Amino acid sequence: MKHILQKDELIKRIDTCLQMTSLPRNIYEPYIARPFQTSGFFDELSPYIQIDSNGYILIQYERGIQMLHKRTKVADEVIYWILEDTIFLTTYIDMMRKYQVDNIQTHLPNDPSIHQQIVDRVNESFRAIGGLYEQWHHEGKRASIETPAKK
Repeated sequence: MKHILQKDELIKRIDTCLQMTSLPRNIYEPYIARPFQTSGFFDELSPYIQIDSNGYILIQYERGIQMLHKRTKVADEVIYWILEDTIFLTTYIDMMRKYQVDNIQTHLPNDPSIHQQIVDRVNESFRAIGGLYEQWHHEGKRASIETPAKK
């Protein structure tokens, strides 16, 4: 049986990957531990992880309702899933700052060039990380991770 990595080791590995990118640490750092919170408000469609002796439970909420509850024993899937969310979120927040919008009163322009900048920056980040995570990003593995297990 594979060794189950605990929260601190997973966070350390995620942080190491993110440090390989050009993403601003001051934006992504608060989001690295968020997937391991166990109470309070759960952000929409963000990854949450529970760890037990059998592996990892992948959890996702939409409108306050748990939409995903799926098990895996593969730590790399957990790390990748969190990287996908954190890299996109960090890129989006950085773009909001660049265009001086707050996403409440003002929003990023609905412009294909803005969308392309976000896509390019996310791809650039995964290229910097490389390896399996870059491969999974290009294969769209997030969709299969977020597909509920068949009963």
